[in-house]
Amino acid sequence: MNSNLSKDIRLYMFLRLLMLYSVLISLVLYQRSFFFDDQIIVKTYFITFFTFLVTTGFIFLYERAKKISYFLVSQILYDVLFTGSLIYFAGPFESVYGYFFIFNIISASVLLGSRAGLITSVISGTLYTILSWMSNELGNSEKTFSLLTSLTSFLVTALLTSQFMEELRKSRLQIRRLEALSEEIVNSLDSGLIGMDFSRVIQKINRTAVEMLNLPEGESFLGKKIQETFPIFSNHSGSEVRELVIQGKRRRILVTEVKLPENHSMLLLRDLTEVLDLEQKIRRHERLASIGGLAAGVAHEIRNPIASISGSAQLLTVVKNSENDRLVKIIIKEVERVDRLITQLLQFSKPSSDQKELIDLKSLCEDIIESFQSRSDFQKADIQLKFSSSLSENCLINGNKDELREVLNNLLVNAIQSYENKKIIEEKKIQIKLKELTDHVELSVEDNGIGVPKSFQERIFDPFYTTKSGGTGLGLSQVYKIVRDHNAHIELESEEEVGTTFRIQFSLERKTNGRAAD
Repeated sequence: MNSNLSKDIRLYMFLRLLMLYSVLISLVLYQRSFFFDDQIIVKTYFITFFTFLVTTGFIFLYERAKKISYFLVSQILYDVLFTGSLIYFAGPFESVYGYFFIFNIISASVLLGSRAGLITSVISGTLYTILSWMSNELGNSEKTFSLLTSLTSFLVTALLTSQFMEELRKSRLQIRRLEALSEEIVNSLDSGLIGMDFSRVIQKINRTAVEMLNLPEGESFLGKKIQETFPIFSNHSGSEVRELVIQGKRRRILVTEVKLPENHSMLLLRDLTEVLDLEQKIRRHERLASIGGLAAGVAHEIRNPIASISGSAQLLTVVKNSENDRLVKIIIKEVERVDRLITQLLQFSKPSSDQKELIDLKSLCEDIIESFQSRSDFQKADIQLKFSSSLSENCLINGNKDELREVLNNLLVNAIQSYENKKIIEEKKIQIKLKELTDHVELSVEDNGIGVPKSFQERIFDPFYTTKSGGTGLGLSQVYKIVRDHNAHIELESEEEVGTTFRIQFSLERKTNGRAAD
């Protein structure tokens, strides 16, 4: 049952009760004026109270009726018969109950349509004519004119009401279309929308807001206050970026409050996470480009004097002296450290190799893991290294094996170092996973080490930025550079004292009949 019909039925019930009360009042007045005898008044009281019972049953049963149209037809016919009974007892020309026929005609037109209104007017007119004929008063010209006037009024009422209801139906249909159109427009917005009234009670949430905030399906937030449902938006004003954790991921939402007439307002939500991340990547690329050029020049300028210092220190070893030996060893050790830094700088500033080939990433990972497990620092750390893959046999990526080997080695070294400052009770674990997505291959390296503080995560791939003592801050920068040069994407997920996960997504290529296919 639509809302308009439900409203019309409630109005019909109210007017029906009002009609019954008017009958009771008229009976009291008639009884005092001795216009009718007691027997007629008793019968009228009886049928009126019986109609009260029928109306009460109608109020409780109409929502349970399987065919509401049949139920309404029965009620309209009952009202016509009830009106006829009142006229029969009171007389067709002496009482005012004939006007109730008009109420019945209007009710039929509103609830059941124009055809029902016309049929009701014909039935009412026929019944009224029969009752007038039974009164034996139609010989009087005045009475006959009154009858004709009443019949004409029944027909005119049916026609006018039918015309009015047709126009009303068209207006309601147009309103519903406009509401559906506006609803679709609001739901099609790429911004989330939360509409509120003057008391900040939620009146509207569009589809984009539901998806953006990952709200439970089927749960209605309409009619609830914004401070109870979305506390983070309760004290909002103007426009600002709010950080939300949605499905375990940090999202940055631009929230703008727009004031509307009558002190209403709405919140516009726009997810800027990808935009802000892209801006951050662009800034990082710019820093990498400038630092790369600087690193190449600095490395060449430093390497020459370092070579001279190293050669001179080695010549000092000819003169045997314990203090000289100690100092010389320190010089050579630090020179080697500087040389490693210079090598890393040169690698960082070196353009990516164009020699790329189709690579079976699963086989490459197995080879790297086997070599890495023989390292002394890994064996001393007592860490369980696990590898799992769900890649199919024809799943390949396009890349440079040496550079990808460097990426995985750097991530594994970083994972080992994450246990240095953590008091670990549970077992140390590093997990390498390969997963095949729709058009990507995802490589992830997970550890349960000390984790990366949230304040450091945005700069974790910046050159020379490190939280480790003695670190150069170039390992993860080199990883980021190689991943970027492979047109891949790397992201970090980390929580302090819980662990860190690096995920890299490579474009997928498949091999068919010995050839690769995009």
